[in-house]
Amino acid sequence: MHAGKTAEAIAVLDAALAKKPADPELHYARGIALQQAGRGDEAVAAWKEAVRIDPKFYPAHNGIGAVALDSGRLDEAVAAFEAAIAAKPDFPDAHYNLGRAARAQGQNERAAAALVEANRLAPEDVDVLFLLAQVDRDLGKRDEALAAATKAASLAPDDAEVRRTLGHLLMEADKVREAQVEFSVALQKRPDDNDAKLGLARALVKLERADEALVHLADLAARLPDQAVVWSEWGAALAKLGRLDGPDGALAKLDKALSLKPELASAHIRKIGALAQAKQCKPAKEALKAFTAKSPKPDALAQAKAALGSCGK
Repeated sequence: MHAGKTAEAIAVLDAALAKKPADPELHYARGIALQQAGRGDEAVAAWKEAVRIDPKFYPAHNGIGAVALDSGRLDEAVAAFEAAIAAKPDFPDAHYNLGRAARAQGQNERAAAALVEANRLAPEDVDVLFLLAQVDRDLGKRDEALAAATKAASLAPDDAEVRRTLGHLLMEADKVREAQVEFSVALQKRPDDNDAKLGLARALVKLERADEALVHLADLAARLPDQAVVWSEWGAALAKLGRLDGPDGALAKLDKALSLKPELASAHIRKIGALAQAKQCKPAKEALKAFTAKSPKPDALAQAKAALGSCGK
């Protein structure tokens, strides 16, 4: 199996099973070989035979659950992982996989509980920490998410996805300088990471380095010309530099964002603010009226009204 010779491995295991058909270890190993050969259904059948012989053979339960999870059969996956945990409560992989399945079901509280247990059993497992950070973030547990992501990054400093996720969490915690470092590292590891590039641009604008952000935003607009959020962020950077008018100014970029996604709140708010900044109060008020007509969320509407500044007086 380690040499990739799955057919030969299956033949060896079949020969062994002919002599010891009631050995769950052999059925389990055969399932692994079948899975490596891309024969998932046969692998599950082999693992089911292993647990028929020994209902507490927890690796086979976990394997059954993993195939079910990958196939989107979430209830079946959860049942298999629960069986693995019942057979061996200190098996971290089963708790981690249960967390994955519960998250896929939209049950983030249950996912978090499973991942906390997996982390207790395997405190240096980066995959567990990374998923726990994402689930905690979804639950609004920002401090817990940041702690998990920080530890994951310390254990896997070369993992671009982990470093980028940590950057986003640091931004949400208003730790912008630290976030800028994380996004920069993520891009060093994976130069084509558009999400990290956008995160870096946002951080640079907040750090009063909007001129540096422009290079990244122009590159993103070339790569992702249909992404309204990129044009909105580009407009924000240009507005920060006072470059509002003309075909390459902030207002043109924000109008482009709104042409791509008319309901994009950030672009509306930034356009209102840019117009007010230029003392174009009448167009700013008209922009606010247009945004209000789209029935935005109350907090977005409040931001839009605040963006009027002195024009609102």
